[in-house]
Amino acid sequence: MTGPSTADPAAAEAVFAPAEQALVDALPAGDVVADIGPGSGTTTVRLAERANRVYAVDNDEAMLAMVRERAERAGFGDRVITLRHDLDDGPVPLPEPVSLIWSGACVHHALSWQDAVNGLAGLLAPGGVLALGEGGLPARCLPWDVGVGRPGLEARLDAAHNEWFLAWFESRPGVVRDGRGWPELLRSAGLGDVTSRSVLLDLPAPLSPPARQVALAELAARVGRARAFLTETDRDTWDALLDHTSSTWLGHRDDLALLTARTVHIGRKHG
Repeated sequence: MTGPSTADPAAAEAVFAPAEQALVDALPAGDVVADIGPGSGTTTVRLAERANRVYAVDNDEAMLAMVRERAERAGFGDRVITLRHDLDDGPVPLPEPVSLIWSGACVHHALSWQDAVNGLAGLLAPGGVLALGEGGLPARCLPWDVGVGRPGLEARLDAAHNEWFLAWFESRPGVVRDGRGWPELLRSAGLGDVTSRSVLLDLPAPLSPPARQVALAELAARVGRARAFLTETDRDTWDALLDHTSSTWLGHRDDLALLTARTVHIGRKHG
């Protein structure tokens, strides 16, 4: 759900995997499943442990290459089939119905969320489940006052990042604004038994070296995207905190943590 937002998606997925796997492992797999927007393949491989065929679908061939490599390393190369496709081009051309579709942090990139959900729902076999990993809560890594700049730095980053996303969302020709939540989109696609659940990822300080690197990379990625919407003071503060040559570099701190929540919305296709 997180990988491609940083330069090392596999490292990020490894850190966030416990939360995503807790959501995925609670889903019924069945014989044939699909992973829409698989990142580097962490969840694809997890699904392949329980299914005979997993279709991994992405519009980025570089990510699909990572999926194939990871599946081969895990011994599931014969179970994972990659397919390059963009949800904005219509329903995924899968050759057979699937019993489960998992899509983590992918559908919100579509021009029309409802059209994308409709297309995915149409790929399900009777009784099949569509699970959308969307929403949750932004990560919290820092104390309210880090001793540099104004306190409340991370909360203001959330607000600036939201402004960046809004600007990106509205800038795309043909984008459709939809004022409904994900459960309503699932119901409108004809799915029933709609539910939602969330899990917490709570990695307290001090973080392990891999988790620390991912937390820093995630913060840097968010700051990079939201930069134009930050105040000059906050930009300067983040520049200092993210500069590994600075005495205030966040990597020197022992109180860096990682706390976030992941949410999945689930609907079932009745026969």
